[in-house]
Amino acid sequence: MWKNISGQNDAISKLRSVYKSGKVGHAYLFEGTQGTGKDATAIEFAKLLNCTSVQNGDEACDKCESCLKISSFRSEYFKLICALPAPKGDDSDADPIEKLAGPDFDEYMDQMQKKSTNPYYHINLPGANNIRINSIRDLVSKIYLSTPGGIVKVFVISEAEKMRQEASNALLKILEEPPKKSVIILTTSKINSLPQTIIGRCQRLHFEPLTEDQITEKLTEFSGYPEKQIRLAARLSLGSYTRAFDLLEAGIEEIRNTALDYLVSLLKSDFAQVVMISRAISAKNDRDKTRHFLFFLNIWIRDLLRVKAGGNSDPAMLTNFDLAERLGKLNANFPNSDIFSIVMELEEAEKMIGQNVQLTLILVNLSLRLRSLFT
Repeated sequence: MWKNISGQNDAISKLRSVYKSGKVGHAYLFEGTQGTGKDATAIEFAKLLNCTSVQNGDEACDKCESCLKISSFRSEYFKLICALPAPKGDDSDADPIEKLAGPDFDEYMDQMQKKSTNPYYHINLPGANNIRINSIRDLVSKIYLSTPGGIVKVFVISEAEKMRQEASNALLKILEEPPKKSVIILTTSKINSLPQTIIGRCQRLHFEPLTEDQITEKLTEFSGYPEKQIRLAARLSLGSYTRAFDLLEAGIEEIRNTALDYLVSLLKSDFAQVVMISRAISAKNDRDKTRHFLFFLNIWIRDLLRVKAGGNSDPAMLTNFDLAERLGKLNANFPNSDIFSIVMELEEAEKMIGQNVQLTLILVNLSLRLRSLFT
């Protein structure tokens, strides 16, 4: 049912109109910020196209056998395709799921279970950097099969920007000669990474960032975190359910406080403490944790910029609304800091995480550069 989707009234309105008109396209491209419900909406549309008891003229019932099978990813007429780890062996014509190594297969099944339970869940498989050619070949082998009357085969390619060139080329051939009674939906938060030839053959729907209230509602529905942490994550999410959920999973309050301790130690020129925090954050070469840490540092600095621009620490204007007084004191002690350059240094440090650079070294060198910019 469309009420399962938070916001996105414009995209939903267009899909409802398409369904009512009976002129469903063969390919759609759902694009916009990560974590705004693109996959969830694609699943909902798939249910509507195959629902045997449509409600209100354009809404899936969520009760019939078809709806329940699609929701649980058990329908033979619905497939969610995502990036996968490298398979065991080189047989590119084999089923891509069956070719996964044992632990990878188990992790894949676990991730699909989480996705079916919560369609806003972001699939995260270790080592899954690309959508492989055999995944698209598997789509080809299924999309041309005949179906019973009234059935529409729906294939959702999640994070389509992860397709390799050969996978994109294979998909393009299908888009150029689309089979009947089938719909392909690509979802992406990086539309500029997709070939124009594919973009041009899809009907585009844009997805807007979610509001704090919408993210709070979804997190309350699907997670068991305390209300304070949920509201903080929603405020810090920049409109993305995925980012909010990841921050909760990473330990939002602990990392935020650690980022603040790093900043305070830096301003006090306590470099022994700075190095200790840097080592703790980068332990075990944890790149995700280091990225979250830099994200919080960035948020702190941007809040300082808001305090500086506004001349006061009004909580309503701040991301870290519950620590407005502390931000005001930091700004008072360092009124002439070059905030813009500090933000640029943080962004440069984040880029280096993806390179083969030792994480502790990135954070320690960052502290030396930042200290010179605080005056």
